[in-house]
Amino acid sequence: MFSKFAGLFSVFNLKKEEINYEEKLVKNYEKANQLNNSIKFLIIADTHGELQYNQILQNQLMNQEYDLCCALGDISYKDYEVILKYIPKEKLVALLGNHDSFDLLDSLGIKNLNGKTIIVKGIKIGGIEGSFKYKPEKFPSFTHEESIEFLDNMEPVDILISHDGPYIKDNHNAVHDGLKGITKYLYKNRVSYNIHGHNHQTRTSQLMNGTVVREVYLIELLNIE
Repeated sequence: MFSKFAGLFSVFNLKKEEINYEEKLVKNYEKANQLNNSIKFLIIADTHGELQYNQILQNQLMNQEYDLCCALGDISYKDYEVILKYIPKEKLVALLGNHDSFDLLDSLGIKNLNGKTIIVKGIKIGGIEGSFKYKPEKFPSFTHEESIEFLDNMEPVDILISHDGPYIKDNHNAVHDGLKGITKYLYKNRVSYNIHGHNHQTRTSQLMNGTVVREVYLIELLNIE
């Protein structure tokens, strides 16, 4: 009987730890840094083939002024053909989403920022592709443990772009709860901003350490100061 209750107590503690993941991190790391410059992004996320047919979305790519265009994944090959009509490759970086094939960006000659960093206007930007690994087929994805290990090997940045977002707590929706590796990286490196897609919504929130999290859906011109 004791072992049965001990097992239930362990499960309860595990769930409590999952719910309080961010609270555990905020105790161990300092507040997020402030940016030392401003930067303007053109963000594209989760078009899922719609861009090739949608003239309103295409118009949002035309005659825009920005420092860097970031494609955050789940963007079809045909959509990229449209993007490349308006966006020069030297101003474009991209990540793979969880519905993209691994060779997509290479086949188009687009810079893949997964696990890499660049510097624009004195601001260091890095990226991580994919989402939480929720199905057995091969696609860009990570378990929580894999995402932590992957980002532990990436140098600190000022802005992290990603397909998925940070894990805050267990909302019983593993596909869209985010990745613990992203959350830990943002805290550990005191990252100022995280810009991500995947959730099909546009929303701004803030982590307990002050990191600003911007979710983007489709196309947005984003000015960060």
